[in-house]
Amino acid sequence: MDIEISNVELSSRIFLKWNYTMTSNGRKTKIKASADAPIHEDLDDALSALVPHFVLVTEMKKKSEVAKVIDLKSLPEELLNKFRVTGVAIDDNKGDISYTITGYKILNTGRTVSFSSPKIRVSASDEEKYEFLDQLMAQIEVIKEEVLEYMDGKEALREQQSMDFGDDFNPEADGDQVPEEFEETAA
Repeated sequence: MDIEISNVELSSRIFLKWNYTMTSNGRKTKIKASADAPIHEDLDDALSALVPHFVLVTEMKKKSEVAKVIDLKSLPEELLNKFRVTGVAIDDNKGDISYTITGYKILNTGRTVSFSSPKIRVSASDEEKYEFLDQLMAQIEVIKEEVLEYMDGKEALREQQSMDFGDDFNPEADGDQVPEEFEETAA
């Protein structure tokens, strides 16, 4: 069985929707999936690593301001505070592969503008070819691997909700009675 991821999209910033093609015994099945499990921080980091590519391809900043951070493991807060990547689409049209990055810019007002990059074609001519294509492709492979791990159960820990009654909470002292079925009995 072979699984090929074709689309990855964050939903509500912590959940995932994705499309993939599953090939088994020569049969291809296209599947759209989503889950209510929060994504693991590794997948979130992998998507965030696309921010410099998103910014460069959409011409939001000059190449000289962004190019030096593409290979860094941690991105400058300036970029992460202004831009977010929410997804990537991988289009394979008879061997002509292209990528489209989706995200948004956070404006000074706090509002956001969502947009997608133009298609980044792998087989583009030299003058049209994206300069950092190799790094982009490597990062998309990391994202695809993280999605496969998510499909296998890798997710963020779900926080146990708790109720804070304060240090001095005592239902019996407050006049509340504990029902008999909840009282401990000596065995």
